[in-house]
Amino acid sequence: MKFTPTTFDGKPLIFLLCLLVCYVANAQLPLPISSPLDLLPPNEATHVVQNSGSWGAATTWRNGAIPTQGAKIHIPSGLVLSIDSEISTRIKIIRNDGKLQFSNTVNTALNVETIVQGMSGELEIGTATHPIPEGITCKITIIDEGDIQLHTDQWEKGLVLMGKTVVYGMSKDAWTTVAINPRIGETTLSLSSAPIGWAIGDRIVIAGTDPVDNASDEVATIASINGSIIQLSQPLTKNHLTPASDLKIHVANLSRNITIASENASGNNGLDRGHLMFMHTLNVDFNHVRLHKMGRTRKDRPIDDWTLGEEDEFVNGARTNIRGRYSIHFHRGGISASLTPASLRGCVVEDDPGWAYASHSSYVNFDNNVSYNVIGGGFQTESGDELGSFTNNIAIRTVNTEYPVRFEAPENAPDTRESAQDFAFQGDGFWIHGGGVSLSGNIVSGASGHAFIYWPEGLIEPGFPSGTFRNTFRPENLGLPSSINAIDHEARLATGWVSIAGFSNNIAYSTSIGLASYYLHTTFFSDINDYDPNYIATIHSTFDGFTAWNIAKDGIQLHFTERVTLRNIRLVNNNYDNTSRGIWASHYRAMEKQVFDNVHVEGFGTGLLLPTQGKVTVTNGYLKNGVNMYIPSTGLSYRDMRIEGLTTELDTNFNHPVDIKMEAFFTPPEDKYPAYFLLPDKIILNYGDYQNQRLFFDEQAPAYTPLPMDTEPYTFFEERRYILPEFAGKNNQQLQNEYQMSFGGSLLPEDAVAVPEILGGKIREWQSETLNIPVCVEFLKETRFEEINACIQSAGNTKVAGPLPNYNHLTGMIDPDNSNPEAGENLNDVNPEDILVVYPNPTRGIISLSGTPDIFQVTAFTIDGRFIGTFVPAGNSRQINVSSLPIGLYLLKITNLDDGKDEVKKILKLN
Repeated sequence: MKFTPTTFDGKPLIFLLCLLVCYVANAQLPLPISSPLDLLPPNEATHVVQNSGSWGAATTWRNGAIPTQGAKIHIPSGLVLSIDSEISTRIKIIRNDGKLQFSNTVNTALNVETIVQGMSGELEIGTATHPIPEGITCKITIIDEGDIQLHTDQWEKGLVLMGKTVVYGMSKDAWTTVAINPRIGETTLSLSSAPIGWAIGDRIVIAGTDPVDNASDEVATIASINGSIIQLSQPLTKNHLTPASDLKIHVANLSRNITIASENASGNNGLDRGHLMFMHTLNVDFNHVRLHKMGRTRKDRPIDDWTLGEEDEFVNGARTNIRGRYSIHFHRGGISASLTPASLRGCVVEDDPGWAYASHSSYVNFDNNVSYNVIGGGFQTESGDELGSFTNNIAIRTVNTEYPVRFEAPENAPDTRESAQDFAFQGDGFWIHGGGVSLSGNIVSGASGHAFIYWPEGLIEPGFPSGTFRNTFRPENLGLPSSINAIDHEARLATGWVSIAGFSNNIAYSTSIGLASYYLHTTFFSDINDYDPNYIATIHSTFDGFTAWNIAKDGIQLHFTERVTLRNIRLVNNNYDNTSRGIWASHYRAMEKQVFDNVHVEGFGTGLLLPTQGKVTVTNGYLKNGVNMYIPSTGLSYRDMRIEGLTTELDTNFNHPVDIKMEAFFTPPEDKYPAYFLLPDKIILNYGDYQNQRLFFDEQAPAYTPLPMDTEPYTFFEERRYILPEFAGKNNQQLQNEYQMSFGGSLLPEDAVAVPEILGGKIREWQSETLNIPVCVEFLKETRFEEINACIQSAGNTKVAGPLPNYNHLTGMIDPDNSNPEAGENLNDVNPEDILVVYPNPTRGIISLSGTPDIFQVTAFTIDGRFIGTFVPAGNSRQINVSSLPIGLYLLKITNLDDGKDEVKKILKLN
């Protein structure tokens, strides 16, 4: 059952009720505080603002009582408290229902344990037109006045801000790049350009480049600065080098003139650290602030506030390490595309034990921010329903030594703590829980986990009364009707069935894994059948312009991921580790279209590990590795793969390099299906010396027996998948004669030839042979042998369901309809100029059309058929501008004005 949060007086009712249930179940514990405002009821304040005025003026305060040690202060609605000095008095708590304002003309400071701000409250530290200028500082210190009560909701020790927040420090470049790679012993840095706002005394961090030591960065202090040349106060202690001359090393500035810091970062096992939460608000404009030693949610140990039971029920925990207390945390601010997003720009988070920046069910734009020396994760979206963007941010040294990424250690996998919905703990630069946010121009250096990881499986959270609900994405944020869910017509969309809003020009180096994706558009979850198939046909995500170098493990991993394009990818290594992998895309659950377009991979043990089934295109790339391409046999379905336009070289730094390595598997593990190896497999090579060649496995030879009689996996186990015994002991020729099935769907031709650069396979000119789909293909893929046997017996002499569908391997665009050609038509033989194509799709504005008639017009409709408007290209242009359309899914009717014929295409308009 799914519960939708309800609000009452700005407070989540479900949350209040859940807490009450937890209290009843644990009656020996104190009653939890249901709202941060409950930390100071107005009638318990020791000092109350009576008139708007400055802190030090007696007339500001009720009874003229200026706050003293341990004061509990209330700022009522409509009144302003101005801080215009460095206040040394230690304040217990401030409840702000009015306005708390810091001067921008003198140095200010405040020592306070907790600030809570109501929905009518406002915090102002500088403004857009009058920021805190150079030479003026503002510091808020979160003091330690005693241990936190573990069984409250632990709002205290920090800033919990509802209402409005405007903070502007002095503007400065968050980061830049070096012109010359720095080396050990040097005392100067030559930057690519003169940085704006950098000054003598600023602390900077030079990104590390060691793929094994993710903490190979170093911090330095600016002694002098002259344009783009920086003199350091001490010589460098490390080399910072790249595997190619055009790759750049980044330098981030850690200094800001507004600081929020914890007084006691190590006290009470780290629980005395402060935190910053923007709660139930997007009215946030937060700029150029340093948060130092903030955040107390630890990621070097599991979160223990609650976990999920066997039926996903809510179970209370010890609460010694609760979630949600981060350096910067947007908590349920709002997720409607019609809202104005919060803005966080130019900030620094340094030294956090968990997450630096987090957006939880909020709409936030994060721009040019810095994360440094964080244990769990740098930048996070938490639930999967978030909107907004991450642009030009940098995460340096995100390292968790307690949970290293190792292929041989499944206990360190990113979902190890899934029962507590505890993610992003391995040392991840960017953890993205859904597709509604875009990532552009971000940099990660020194991540012991993943530089970038997508995990679009909606977060499960406590519901009412003590159950749970899974977060989903709102269809209206894509301009979709609630009926997109074809099963129950609810306005809900699983986060994995949202095309990512954008991923472009991001960079990773000195990391374990560059980019990973889990559960993105995957048929592994049966919920694909819940949605309108016309919508599912539009689902496709593109990762465009990703660069990764000095990678310890994998440049890119695609787990349970399909319907994706990797475009303009560059992966470079020079440590010549045989176990390293450029792109690992051979996960057995990748079922649908995958495109690898202009992929450049060099210096890895294996460059490209290709999918085991589906519609696969590899084109226009460069490969130079120990093994350029690894092709395993099919996994769960038939495969139609075309490899074309590549340039490949053999990297002689590896022993026995090959262009293609093929490997066939006939022993299915428990999670494979019983006769997967009999499915059709078409691999066409059209690059270099291979022109229109079909690639076969050696094991497709007629005399080869895929299943010897004495193979142990045939043993019957109740809970195992196993292979039809009738297939055992028969060679490929016999299987073809009896069932019209054999390994790979067809036999190795007698005239196929071996070439030195291909290991495990042979080639022959592609002659358009028909590859048949077995009539019992669905049983081969999904069930045990009783069903397979029954199907084969009932089929009689009818063994073939039909030919393998042809597939459009054109990769300059993504076919928005995911359609196949008409029966018998081979798109490889069709002139691309004759095909009507609309691209890019998804789009943010300008759409190009190819294959259009000479005179045409474009009419736009909503997905449910409502007329929007008509677009007529100017002159001979084949482009239209749809930037005025709101975010959503649309139908474009392209009309030939000569003969009146129409053709309809679907597009997804992004923000």
